[in-house]
Amino acid sequence: MVGRERKHLSADARYSMVHTSFAKIPDHRIGRPAISLADALMSAFAVFSLKCPSLLQFDEQQLSINGS
Repeated sequence: MVGRERKHLSADARYSMVHTSFAKIPDHRIGRPAISLADALMSAFAVFSLKCPSLLQFDEQQLSINGS
């Protein structure tokens, strides 16, 4: 029973809430961008939450940790 009560606290549920909030922001870009504003903002959020200044640095860090 505890698992069902706390399901809204899972990382997936939180990321979904963030994406839903980002989707409510009006996109004033001209034309039809290939990447939605919500997805672009999620990418920025990922970099922020990963504590790395770039996704490249995150990938390099993961490679050094995993030894690949």
